[in-house]
This record gives sequence, structure tokens and C-alpha cells, in this order.
Amino acid sequence: MSINETVLEMHFLNPTLALFREKLGLGEGKFNFYKYSTQKECFVGFDQALIQTDLSDEDLFKKLRDSALNNGYNLSHFFIGIFLQYKVVKELYRRSRLTPPTVSSKPHYRVSLDTKKNANTGFSQHELLYNLNNNSGAFVYYACPMVFDKAELYNPTPDLSKLRLADISSCPSIYSDNESHFIYYDQPESLPIWCSDPVEGISITPEQMVEQIGQSIQNDNFYGQQLNLLNKLESPSQEMKEDKLLKLVGDSLIIIHFTGDDEPNNSINSD
Repeated sequence: MSINETVLEMHFLNPTLALFREKLGLGEGKFNFYKYSTQKECFVGFDQALIQTDLSDEDLFKKLRDSALNNGYNLSHFFIGIFLQYKVVKELYRRSRLTPPTVSSKPHYRVSLDTKKNANTGFSQHELLYNLNNNSGAFVYYACPMVFDKAELYNPTPDLSKLRLADISSCPSIYSDNESHFIYYDQPESLPIWCSDPVEGISITPEQMVEQIGQSIQNDNFYGQQLNLLNKLESPSQEMKEDKLLKLVGDSLIIIHFTGDDEPNNSINSD
């Protein structure tokens, strides 16, 4: 088993979903998790991390909208889209001309960002995520697991403390120059450094992400922000009239849907 983005995401998926169930603090109820499959162009539903069903984006988004509107958007009923773009972290023992001056440890750590424009879309992955993050209510992170030994991928209890989330809100640039750009970490627990022009960014733990999301859910404008996000994902981009944003960033998207026990008749049926 090689260490790649897909393997890393699946390695940390179960404990991440368990963290939402355990820490979000919404009382009794049911969490549904949906992951977009770019190959099938549909959502895969998870219950206790087991595949339940496949839903088209049109079907799922309609169900989320109708269910939210029927219930009223409140703490006993909500959905939220989270974008976790997993990256492979390289362990480096030598400095290069690209290494920021503030990085001095041996080893130190580097993440390669996808900043090369796609020949079909004209945009890089980073440009799309950076622009997506400018939408209110969007939670967008580079997930940087400090995992360097393939044997660790077989651990049945993944260690979430090794997962560092670089907040794209702290990134200083859209990096639209079609050149190579990176995130550096002096040590695994250090703050991320956005390069090429080094700027220190913000890194949070999965627990801190869940805490921030829990606080955001209680804002009065959260419902409108999430509906706007769905509309954004469904609509073709201005630059690419035929492509939905969902198709381009869906591999990083997880939708979380919560229904309280007092509303059993309005929950989304995933069977």
C-alpha cells in the first residue's frame, strides 16, 4: 500500500466522522455523512462508516433543501459542507533553495500544492479551493497527515493527533502564476508556512475544526450560507459554463447532515 491522498483520506475517515458524533454537542440524533465520488458522479452515504446508498447530487441537494425548509434551520436539524483536501507530507533531511529561512529542523516537512493549471479547466486545484473558501460558511482545509511509514496505514485505530489542518483562510495568495508552491512545516506540530514567499499560516486540529463548526452552526445566518454553498456547487462556474464546481472540488467534500430524534419523519432516508 502506497502513501497517497486517497489512502490517507480513507485512513482518517472513520475517526473523523466519529469525532463529529462525539464532540459536536447536539444531543441525541442521527448523523448522516455523504462523500462525493468523482468516478460515479454521485454521493456515497455512510452510516457507521458503511456504504448505504448512492445518490445523485441533484437528489441529495434537493432532499437537504426540502428537509431543511420543512423543519426550519435549527440545532436539531442542519447540514454542512466541509472540504478536506488531503495532501501527502514529505519528510526532508536536506535544505533546498525553496526552504524558508525559518525552517531549520532535520527532518522538516513539505507539502506540494497543486498550483498548475489544468489543461481542460484552465484552473489549478488550489485556485478552485482558494476561491471556494471566499464563500461565507465554507470550511476549506488542506489535510496534512504526519504519516511517513506505510505500516502505520494498517493501524486499526488511526491517530487523529497526527492530522494537521492548514486553514486556507490563512493562505496569502491564490497562486495563479502556474508555478510550484508549497506548505512547509519546521516540525510536525509547527504552524504551516505558505511558500514561495514565506508567510506563516494557521493550522488547527480536527477537534478545533469540530469546535469551530459547532460555534458556526449557532449563527443566525448559517442556514442561508449553507444553501448558498449548495447553489454554488450546483451552478456552472462563470469561466466554465458547462462544468459545475462540484465536479471540480467534489473529491474533497464531505456533507454532514444531522437530524434530532424529535424529527424522525423528516430525516433523509439513505436506505
